[in-house]
Amino acid sequence: MPGTGETLNLGDVYVAVCLISAITGGFIGQRKGSSFFVWFVISGIIPLLGPLVAAVYRRETEEALRICPGCGAAVRHYDALCMRCGTELEYPSDEELIEPDPSLRVRARL
Repeated sequence: MPGTGETLNLGDVYVAVCLISAITGGFIGQRKGSSFFVWFVISGIIPLLGPLVAAVYRRETEEALRICPGCGAAVRHYDALCMRCGTELEYPSDEELIEPDPSLRVRARL
């Protein structure tokens, strides 16, 4: 019929915004070294705010490291257990910390 134009259903618009937000948040989180799926879910549940939080969330590559005394692997300073050899780790002193070097930053897996 003439004059009866299709209007956008608000539910469809909301779903589209949630999906775009979820994909955007997932990619931002993944680029920062986090899980795509986790940020996809967070950004889909909380549209618009999720990608913003993912953008200001810390980078995994900017965390200080230390050397495991059991196997010599580099582990995050907050790890309580070495994932390579299973050695229980105490919280390190300042002398044991290896500060991240921005020139050595590795791009997150795409």
